[in-house]
Amino acid sequence: MVNEHNLPFRMREYQELMDQEILNIGDDYDKLANYPTYVIFFCNFDYYQRGLARYQFEFREKWHPEITAGDLRTMVVFNTKAQDYEHATEIRPFLNMIRGTVDTKDKFIAAVDAEVQDIRADKQREARFMKEQIERRRELRKSREAGREETMLTVTKNMVAQGIPQQQIVTLIAASLGTSTEEAQKFYNQAVVAN
Repeated sequence: MVNEHNLPFRMREYQELMDQEILNIGDDYDKLANYPTYVIFFCNFDYYQRGLARYQFEFREKWHPEITAGDLRTMVVFNTKAQDYEHATEIRPFLNMIRGTVDTKDKFIAAVDAEVQDIRADKQREARFMKEQIERRRELRKSREAGREETMLTVTKNMVAQGIPQQQIVTLIAASLGTSTEEAQKFYNQAVVAN
C-alpha cells in the first residue's frame, strides 16, 4: 500500500524464499525446472512511473533481450494507479477494487471483497494470518542459515583434510559466514571434533 522504495529488493527476497522452500540440501538444481515461479505484487502506487497497469519482468540477456535465461522466474507488478491497461484489461476490476472501487456486478470481485471484509472484521483471524506469515519467514530463514552452516562445516572438514593451515581456514570461515574470528574459531573446532 505504501511505496517503501525497495520493491525490486523485496521481489528478489521473495523469489529467494520460494526457491529455498523448493530446494532441499543436496537436491539437484534441475528440480527447479518443475516449479516455475511468479512473484506478484499489487501496488497502490506506480513504482516504475510509466502509467502501466502491469509490469512484467523476466531475466533476459542485456544486448539481445529476445534471449531469456530460461530460469522460469517471472516477477509481475500490478499498479492500481494505472492509465494504460493494454496488458492487464482482464485484471482491471480487481485493481479497481484494491483502489477502493468495488464492482458488485462482477461475481469474482464481489466474492473477493466479501472475503476481505470478513478478514478485516475478524481481528483474531487477521492477527493469526499475520502471525503465520511472520513465523513462516522465520522458519525459512532458520532453514537457510542451517543449510549454509552445514555446507560450511563440510567445506571446513575438507580443508582440514587437505592440510590447509588452521588460521587460513578460520579467516575463510569468518569471511564466508560474516562472523567474528572468535566465532569462526569455534566453528573450526566443531568441524575438527566432528572429523
